[in-house]
Amino acid sequence: MRVLFFVSAVLGALGSETTTSGAVQQIQDLHCPPCEQIHCSSQRALKLQCKGGVTTGVCGCCPVCARTEGETCGGTWDYLGKCDEGLVCVHQDAADDKPDAERKGICRAVIEQQHPEGCHPQCTKEHCLANPTGLCSARFVSLEKKACQGSCQHTSCSSCLLLKLPSCHQTCGSSDSPCQQRFGKCVHNHLTATHNPMCNNNLQSNIEGHFVCLVPACESTSN
Repeated sequence: MRVLFFVSAVLGALGSETTTSGAVQQIQDLHCPPCEQIHCSSQRALKLQCKGGVTTGVCGCCPVCARTEGETCGGTWDYLGKCDEGLVCVHQDAADDKPDAERKGICRAVIEQQHPEGCHPQCTKEHCLANPTGLCSARFVSLEKKACQGSCQHTSCSSCLLLKLPSCHQTCGSSDSPCQQRFGKCVHNHLTATHNPMCNNNLQSNIEGHFVCLVPACESTSN
């Protein structure tokens, strides 16, 4: 009985309208009980056969299928559905005087605008030899990508280097500990053979090696 009363209250709120200055104005307030008072089956999410991901209903409690690309979405309190991750609800009927939150929409893919010219010049051995302190895009040669640096992964040529792989050719079995120890010692000796193995001077002194660049870390937002 309580669930039936709640559903009736929601439908009544959706259908209730008052006229102000000739325009129809929907009641904006949605009153939901605490989620523990809404009887959502704990197994419901497992039983859902969704084409995409799972989200929550109007009150943010019970699991429902997220809308996939091309499906309807939006409306007051998103009662027409919420878009799946990576999609955005594109509102239709832009000529209407309704606010965006009340409009029906269609889920569309979020397309990241690519600006190839903004990712130039690329970090290459040739570019950095000619511009030792210049800025470049390391999106193809970054040793470790940083989310805060976006798709271009901009850095300085002075943070790029050539990594020369060691000539350690041991072939070891998964349980051959002595062989693995010898291989580790060989790699260690290679890395300590020069005083500054991680130095940009390698770029000028070596013609062979694996060209990589280090990208600046993200700023900490913690106080």
